[in-house]
Amino acid sequence: MIDVFFVSKVRVKIIKLFMLHTSSSYHVRAIVREIDEEINAVRRILQELEEVKMLTSEKNGNRLYYTLNKDFIFFDELLSMVNKEFGIGGKIIKHRVKIGNIKMAILSNSYIQDRKKSETDIDLLIVGSQIDNVYLDKIIKDSELKLKREINYTYLSSLEFESIKRSREDFLMEIINNKKLMLIGDELDLYK
Repeated sequence: MIDVFFVSKVRVKIIKLFMLHTSSSYHVRAIVREIDEEINAVRRILQELEEVKMLTSEKNGNRLYYTLNKDFIFFDELLSMVNKEFGIGGKIIKHRVKIGNIKMAILSNSYIQDRKKSETDIDLLIVGSQIDNVYLDKIIKDSELKLKREINYTYLSSLEFESIKRSREDFLMEIINNKKLMLIGDELDLYK
């Protein structure tokens, strides 16, 4: 769907690469290998993305490394779009019916911004019923392999969610009170 808004498939691949790995820096040849596109097209788009201040570059030895500019004016919007289309967020949305009756699916801000976290932090929270845990686990494992990072997730029934919310348990309050990305559901339901 995102390629409807962006005409260049190479541009989409580059934006996807940087938005799914927000803390990483890449040199041109590494980007070419990652996205499997021609070097001249990659160079041109990198230059354009640097001109609009989405990327910054820094020379290290004889290589030029590109990094995502988290102060970019459309950073949050692009981050949301990419995480809803690709990665674990895109898979949850695409396979929501097969997974089960999902009332809410939330990605934590630390996950989408690729920040270091403690091992107890939750990256993905799913609230619903009749969840196919085997299918959900397969989607998670496939995403972990593709993204080369672990995804900590929790599934709660609606009753468990309400009970834990009333008891104000830390892990849930951290997701509710901090910035997050709602994949499925309405953020207002978190506060009722």
